[in-house]
Amino acid sequence: MMQGLTYYIPGVIVLVLGIVAVFWLVLFIRNFVREKKGQATCIKCKAAASKTTQYPYLFLLPVSFGDTYDNAESYLRTHMMPIPGKQQIPTGQRACKVEVFDCPNCGGRQVEITDFLQVRGEDYAKGYYDFAYEEFRPLLEQWEKMYNR
Repeated sequence: MMQGLTYYIPGVIVLVLGIVAVFWLVLFIRNFVREKKGQATCIKCKAAASKTTQYPYLFLLPVSFGDTYDNAESYLRTHMMPIPGKQQIPTGQRACKVEVFDCPNCGGRQVEITDFLQVRGEDYAKGYYDFAYEEFRPLLEQWEKMYNR
């Protein structure tokens, strides 16, 4: 009897891994389609959230090419320095772009932050993060006041 059960274990494992892979692929495709439409997935209810910013907020980060940081939300919130444009990014230093999204389903707001390095005019993403809007609201308001937008 025991030998009969072990015979099916590899098949069950493959089946479970297949189901997980299909689920992951569906989520990946959904997020890809939403990105193409200028939307994001709401971090609260997983519905499609629409971009509300007309321009990206830009912030300089005190890290360079290969540097890393832990606890991205806390680090970004305390180390982002407002800049008006990409021309103010020193060579080899990273920056981040922040966009705001609103969810029509639950009413939630969130920010999408892209940590990037600019090399010869091209942006090379080092990380993507989605966080609740409220934690970053003071930084965004500071940026708007500084650059009259």
